[in-house]
Amino acid sequence: MPRLFGHVLYPDRYAWYVLVSALDIMITVTVLVHLGMREANTFAQWSINQFGTWGLIGLKFLSVILVVLICEYIGRRDVTRGRRLTVVAIAVSVFPVTAALVQVAYLAVWGDVYWEQWPPPPHP
Repeated sequence: MPRLFGHVLYPDRYAWYVLVSALDIMITVTVLVHLGMREANTFAQWSINQFGTWGLIGLKFLSVILVVLICEYIGRRDVTRGRRLTVVAIAVSVFPVTAALVQVAYLAVWGDVYWEQWPPPPHP
């Protein structure tokens, strides 16, 4: 029977996964707050509507924990498959970050970027 507790199998890959997930949060908040766009993921948008930025952070945090647990579960049964899964998790997480950066670059080139002040100024 595989060990359930102890050291993690892929600490370096998890560090990259956490980094990319943190970038996803930072870029998403920047695009939503400063460019006035909406989140494409309806569940993420719902959590933002219900709990604000903390809802987005909590959702991402929970998804990171879930992915790490799944990678550990699979990796303790088959190390190669677990390693591949970590690479897939990182690659999938890089996609929205890259898409948002390309979107911002496109808008910047065409001059359609309007940065909103945050926090908004108080109303007189």
